[in-house]
Amino acid sequence: FHRTSFGLKDRPGQLEVVRAELRNETDMKKESVALTIMLAVFSVVPAVTAASAEPTDPDAVFASVGDMTITREQFEREVYAAARQTYYHGQPPSAEEYVEFRRGVADRLIERHLLVEEAERRSIEPDSAAIDARIAQYEDQYGDTERWQTEGPAMVASLRKRFEQDSVLERLEDDVRTVDDPDDAAVREFYAENPDLFTRPASNRVAVILLGVAPSAGAPEWQAAREEAGIIVKKLDSGGDFAELASLHSSDSSAAAGGDMGYQHSGALSPDAEAAIADHDIGAVSEPVRVLEGMAIFKLLDRRPQQLQAFENVEERAKQLWIRQAGEERWQALVAKLRSNSDIQVDSDYVAYVPGYSD
Repeated sequence: FHRTSFGLKDRPGQLEVVRAELRNETDMKKESVALTIMLAVFSVVPAVTAASAEPTDPDAVFASVGDMTITREQFEREVYAAARQTYYHGQPPSAEEYVEFRRGVADRLIERHLLVEEAERRSIEPDSAAIDARIAQYEDQYGDTERWQTEGPAMVASLRKRFEQDSVLERLEDDVRTVDDPDDAAVREFYAENPDLFTRPASNRVAVILLGVAPSAGAPEWQAAREEAGIIVKKLDSGGDFAELASLHSSDSSAAAGGDMGYQHSGALSPDAEAAIADHDIGAVSEPVRVLEGMAIFKLLDRRPQQLQAFENVEERAKQLWIRQAGEERWQALVAKLRSNSDIQVDSDYVAYVPGYSD
């Protein structure tokens, strides 16, 4: 109980190849997902897979950022790596979701190029010691794999180039996001303009007696728990002490505190649990409710309305939120400026095309 749109044509089954690739582990063997992703992104091995194959020239330009170009193959490598990280443990996306996903990858790839160029203009140097340490970790983890042994030097060179870019981008972002501490007036103004950030939500103080039922249990176990819960409710109706009965019978971690779970804001409990106490008066006990963990009996101990916290109690938090917001605004302003000052051309039709299928 605790708890953009491109005009993609209708090509039935067009994501089956993508789904198959996301599920395919036959090429993994000793290499982990992380190594496979790393190899794809760093262009050490051919990245023409079922999910990234394109019948046209892979060197065809996908996007241009000023004088710099991004090929379709480079873009598909990034899509492949991002998809493995995003969908490896989850449900494969729909066609519309996958197109939107590709657009996000394209945006991030273009921004990365723009920001790397900005870091170079600012003469930001990478952290060589940290990069050496990262490469050493890869060598320790994957050094005995066949692929690393045959392509090690190329891998290290590609890794170093990527990590150097990561390093200067991290330093650039730290520099841009660093702002001076605000004065008291600025913090107070931020507090006044954003009351929702400092308002304690309405909450209920709840106690529970949970008669645990294993997830694999069958109907007899659930029926037994339901009957036991009914007996406990009768004891409560006859004047039984909720805290004492919770200590004796509840399998919830709150049993040691007499079932007291503390204040729970909306959404902290399951819908069925919240419904059980929604219309109750303080002190009222619910009928037995089936929840994921078993049969539960709830008691409403107190209600607390939402309340704007005093500035003096949240001053430091308001200051940190102001700093975070100011840094974010500076970062987004830089990205917007770089985009507006650059001639960016993107093959949007290709973004909306799922490779591996013809029209």
